[in-house]
Amino acid sequence: MSLSSMPALPGWLRARPFLLASTLRWLNIHRRYRFLLPVGAVLLLIAAGLLALPYAGHALEAAAQFPLTAFTSLVAACAIATAHRKTHIRRSLVDSWLAPLAAPSSVALRMLLPPLVQILLLALGIAIPVLAGTLSWRSAVTLWSTVGAAYLVGSVIGWFSHRGSRTAAPAFHYVTVRKPREKWAQDPRLEPLSYWALGQARAIAKPQVAANAMLLVLVAIPLGTPGQQAIAIAAGAWVLLYVSSLFIATVRVAFKATRWLAITNVSYLELSAALGYRVLLAQLWVWGWVVFLTYAAALPGALRIGVPLLLLFLFLTCAVILVASWVAMKAVGMRSQ
Repeated sequence: MSLSSMPALPGWLRARPFLLASTLRWLNIHRRYRFLLPVGAVLLLIAAGLLALPYAGHALEAAAQFPLTAFTSLVAACAIATAHRKTHIRRSLVDSWLAPLAAPSSVALRMLLPPLVQILLLALGIAIPVLAGTLSWRSAVTLWSTVGAAYLVGSVIGWFSHRGSRTAAPAFHYVTVRKPREKWAQDPRLEPLSYWALGQARAIAKPQVAANAMLLVLVAIPLGTPGQQAIAIAAGAWVLLYVSSLFIATVRVAFKATRWLAITNVSYLELSAALGYRVLLAQLWVWGWVVFLTYAAALPGALRIGVPLLLLFLFLTCAVILVASWVAMKAVGMRSQ
């Protein structure tokens, strides 16, 4: 975006180059992909319609009866997000092209804006069932208080969580080392992309992160829960953590790989296949074991719930791979042939 076509922005925003650069980046994305704004509006309307259904109100009513579970889950998510945001902001103060400028770094604003937007969205999501009459005011106040307290505690934990982390093992120590192929120097292939996705997923869900997440999940389990149910809940939380890590790693690798492949004539289907086939195999392996163990444990409705869940996550994985590859190729100007 040129300076002549720059929209009228507030003076306080122009005086903060880091915030200004982020704003211009989003404006450029909007100018390049005009469909994102109407698609986002349609998705928000669909989400509002789903929240107005009686089922959503009953689910939130049940969550308000056990606020500790929702509190610990939000604390864990907010702490992880805050720690990652803090690392990203501190890194930008060193290696960003804006770092040498004698201008405000806006660390506090960049740390506070994302959680404030998330709190507003969650508060709106709770308010919709109240207006629809499917959620009581008492439960809504409980949920609003839980969300506010969880974000406050999670932000504090995330801000101070990286103290002493220099002595911890680097993330790449948890990635499987693959032997280099001699012929790849003369005949390079796209096969390592799938290894990159799996490696980043293992680094994101490394044992330290998984242990902290499992501790919060176990604390959130209500007292009096049988041991087998507690183990099943913890195992399910670990599976969701690893699956979420696979999704995040796939998107990251797609955008990083297209920067290197922008000068090539790699097709859309080749990139998607190379990026996602091992991710799909990992999903099949994990959810296959989940279905098998739940069936072996004779849990009621294991196959009735497990098989559709397996198919759903496979569909979501394919959708994430295809959409991430297409958007990443468009972002660097590659043709999605």
